Amino acid sequence: MRKVIVVAAALLLALLAAVPASAFEGGGRSPSAAPLIAYGQHYTGQLNNHREDANYTTGEKEVALWRLPPVSTRDTVVVNWHALPFTHSTSYPICLMLVQGVNDFSWGSTFNGGSCYEPAGHALAGSGTAATSITIQNTDSSATYLEFWSRAEETQPSAFETYPYDFSVEAPRHALTLNLPAFTEVAANGMVHASVTGATGLPAPDGLIYGLTVRWHGGGIATYTAASIGGQIAFQLALPESALNQRASFVVGRGPDAQYQAAEAPVVKAKVTSAVLPAPSSACKKAAAHAHILSRQQHRLQAHSRRARGIQRVRLRHRAHHVGIELRKARSKAAAACA
Repeated sequence: MRKVIVVAAALLLALLAAVPASAFEGGGRSPSAAPLIAYGQHYTGQLNNHREDANYTTGEKEVALWRLPPVSTRDTVVVNWHALPFTHSTSYPICLMLVQGVNDFSWGSTFNGGSCYEPAGHALAGSGTAATSITIQNTDSSATYLEFWSRAEETQPSAFETYPYDFSVEAPRHALTLNLPAFTEVAANGMVHASVTGATGLPAPDGLIYGLTVRWHGGGIATYTAASIGGQIAFQLALPESALNQRASFVVGRGPDAQYQAAEAPVVKAKVTSAVLPAPSSACKKAAAHAHILSRQQHRLQAHSRRARGIQRVRLRHRAHHVGIELRKARSKAAAACA
C-alpha cells in the first residue's frame, strides 16, 4: 500500500511539473481586477507568450490593465515605461494603450486585437525606455485604464518567454486655452488684454503667470509678465522709441509646469503708436482752473493799473501784487496735482 502511495505522489508531481506556472504578474486581467495606480509611484509587471495564459483569446494576446485616478478632458499624462527586448531579436514584445469607458464585457471589443502604433498604441525602441505622452479624450472618474500587452501564441514549452516591464505615471497636466483678441494698433504705453480658460471653458485659476513677447523690425524685442484674475490678463506696455510706427507681433503664452500644459495664443500683429498721456485727474483739473482764473484776474488788474492815475493806480498795483502771490501758490498746487 505504501508503495502505491509513493508512486501516486510521484505521478502527481510529474503532472504538476508538466503544467507551466502562470508568468502573468502585476495589473489585472480585466477592468474589474485592474489595480488603481498612484501618480508618481513605480510599478512592475510581467507578461508572457503562452497561448493558454492569454486573456484576449480572439487574437491570442495577454493584456495587463492598470486603472488611473480621475482625469479630465484634454489632460496629458506621461507614462515613463521600460521593458526588455525579445531574447531572439532587438525589437520589443510589449506595447502600451490607454482606453476609457470600458468594463469586463466591452474591453475586448475596444482592445480589438491591440495596436502598437500611434495614436491608438505606443511601442518601445532603442534602449527600451520611453516617456510616452497621452492626451485624455474624456473626463472620467473610474474607467480609464493603461493596457500593457504582448502576443501570446506559443504552445511549445521550449519557446516560452516572459516579458518583464516597469512604469510610473506622472500626474496629469491640465489644458489651458489662451485668447488674444485682434487689434490693429496700440500705444507704446498702452495695455494689451488677453483671456484664459480651462478645458471646461471656465476661467483659469487666478494667479497663474503669463508672458507677452513683442517683436518688431530690426531685432527689437520686449517681454512682459502678468497674472490672471478671473480669467483676464492685462499687460502694461512700455515700448521703446525704436518700436514707434513699427508693425509688431504680439504673442501671449505660458510654459509647462507640474500642473498645466504649455499654452500660446495665436500671434497678433499691430502698429505701435506714440505714447498716450494720461487724462488729468479731477484734482488736477480743479487746481489748473483755479490758477487760470487767478492768471486772468492778475492780467486785468495790471491792464487797469496802467491806465489809472494817482491813488487808484497804486491800489490796483497793490491788488495785482497780492493776486500774483496767490497765482504762484495756485500754480504750485496745480503742478503737484497734475504730476
